[in-house]
Amino acid sequence: MKNTALLYSLLLLLCTSCLKEKHAIDFVDNTKRIITEFTAAKNDINSLALDYSDQFIETDLTELQIFRSEFNSDVQIKIALNNTVIDNYNLENLTAYEPPPTGSFTIMSYDLVISPNTRKTKVRIRIKPSAIVGGSYAIGLSIAQVSQGEISSIYKNVLIELKVKNDYEGWYGASGLRILYSGGSNQTPVSAEAPIEGSKYLSTVDLTTVETEVGDLTTAWMYLQIDPTTKQVTVLPSATSTSFSSLENDGDCSYDPATRTFTLHYKYYNANGQLREIQETLVAE
Repeated sequence: MKNTALLYSLLLLLCTSCLKEKHAIDFVDNTKRIITEFTAAKNDINSLALDYSDQFIETDLTELQIFRSEFNSDVQIKIALNNTVIDNYNLENLTAYEPPPTGSFTIMSYDLVISPNTRKTKVRIRIKPSAIVGGSYAIGLSIAQVSQGEISSIYKNVLIELKVKNDYEGWYGASGLRILYSGGSNQTPVSAEAPIEGSKYLSTVDLTTVETEVGDLTTAWMYLQIDPTTKQVTVLPSATSTSFSSLENDGDCSYDPATRTFTLHYKYYNANGQLREIQETLVAE
């Protein structure tokens, strides 16, 4: 019995030693392999949030790295735009991202360098945020070539969604009331009242305009145009979504930047010419 236990212990020690030796060999081999990758490629999609501007700006788009590998000289890297990365993501996630419009952006350099000291480098972009407002845009990139070592087989592509926000974009708590009149003026009987409650997202249209739903409706949209000096708000029909052409202010409409609150009084007429008056407050969440 003692001999069996001794033999088992010797075999276990031998196997453990073999495993440690194999792990050491694999680790050493891996550190000697120079592998270039996109740092953010571990994510299916990444986001770049841009402040609204009608001028071209320069910013970091994404990053390349050589992780853990040992190398003593610079690695020259070529990257390329790859719209297939966008297409594949759309197919897998039922999304509808597109490349940004021609002329709206430029990759600052497709030729990059990673040195042994930094081990990383940034991909820079020059872009005009106003040119991509209102669309679902993304940029797909691939590592095309490296001067030494190899390109990562799993992190060679990266996808970056482009978002543009002005100072008013975001989620807001909505409250208020939509009053439905039976005729074309507020002198006619009230046929119903519809409370407004819940959350709304205000999305960027331009530097001073956002788009959101009309009152408690989910099929009609409006623009809120903020005067940056007076903070008065003009309610307008949406120019890009289903709306009411008669939509307009019906009293004080203003924005308080201290509390990030919209106080709105507006109206519209439905297809039968019946008046709808809306009193609504939107408070940033």
